[in-house]
Amino acid sequence: MLMLMPMEIDSTVIFQKNYAALTDPALRFIINEGGSRSSKTYSLCQMLIVYCYQNKNKVVSIIRKTFPALRATVMRDFLEIMKSMDIYEVTNHNKSEHIYSFPNGSIVEFFSVDDEQKIRGRKRDVAWCNEANELFYDDFTQLNMRTEDKLIFDYNPSESSSWLYDLPTEESILIKSTYKDNPFLPDSIKKQIEDLKRTDEAMYQIYALGEKAISKSNIYSNWTFMAHRPTKFVKYVYGLDFGYNHPTALVRVYYCDNDIFIEKIIYESYLTTTQLIEKMDALNVDKNIEIMADYSRPEIIAEMNTAGYDVHNANKVVKKGIDNIKTFGVFCQEDKQIMKEYENYKWKKIGDQIMDEPVKLYDDAMDAIRYATTYIRQEYYTDDSYYAF
Repeated sequence: MLMLMPMEIDSTVIFQKNYAALTDPALRFIINEGGSRSSKTYSLCQMLIVYCYQNKNKVVSIIRKTFPALRATVMRDFLEIMKSMDIYEVTNHNKSEHIYSFPNGSIVEFFSVDDEQKIRGRKRDVAWCNEANELFYDDFTQLNMRTEDKLIFDYNPSESSSWLYDLPTEESILIKSTYKDNPFLPDSIKKQIEDLKRTDEAMYQIYALGEKAISKSNIYSNWTFMAHRPTKFVKYVYGLDFGYNHPTALVRVYYCDNDIFIEKIIYESYLTTTQLIEKMDALNVDKNIEIMADYSRPEIIAEMNTAGYDVHNANKVVKKGIDNIKTFGVFCQEDKQIMKEYENYKWKKIGDQIMDEPVKLYDDAMDAIRYATTYIRQEYYTDDSYYAF
């Protein structure tokens, strides 16, 4: 337990390690790599509250890739911790600007990296990038140039490669954590995390043990990622998987010979139907080309057809659809979001047995690709009856 003036803070060892790093003048980057529910987010909120109370006129920025995700997670935790400590003052909270001001002149501001004015704006003393592996290297570069003292990162090591793994070691500290570092975690949550060992070994490595993992149960392999589309790819159809909290994914899948080439068009969370159609209009999505879509949202399909798009119910048979993609040579644009799904799209495992069912994570673009490729096989390779659905 940490004493802060008249306040007491129930803290974990993760708080203590980060607080020591924050006060170490030799360190520039504080990297929190670990599993799910290890207290990373909560501890970093506590630490920055303490920092603001102990230091006058400091500017702390808390950043995530999208603002809805930031508001629903770390911002909510930060304000709840302030209230639990009985130090929150509503008059100090500028809700329209998402800034909390402390009595000594220090402030905490919350923003997302898609807010160009904020990410390229004024300098700050400390920046905390929540779920930092969602950020692009250019996002990091802009923040790094405008941060005077410390940059803090937290993430689950769910990607095999990232700019986070290449930060200079002489200026960095790596703080690893797992759910076992959180003494306040309920037994029911511990059981859910530990159960990943039964269903998927790689997910257990990442989210329980906080370790990078390459699973033998990856669904796809041998895709070729390319900066530019080969000229032979001209004909295409679209695949569309609806989401809201999960991203809505719209892809263009080209076909030629027995090869396909995949391009991402839209990959974004929190889109309403109206916003989706507006984005498609702005991106010049061809209204004369078939869009194979998830038929679980017939009201969205109807609205898109009213807007002039040619949207059809996709064949959603999963295992045969995956097998179908494996019959093509697959080429794909170099895109961080599709590459992340490709690397993490896995079969469920029970014990040592791999099941014929994907883990329902990292499957938004993968589903959209499957819808389009299934249609391509059905419509344009009809002489190949083995792969007909």
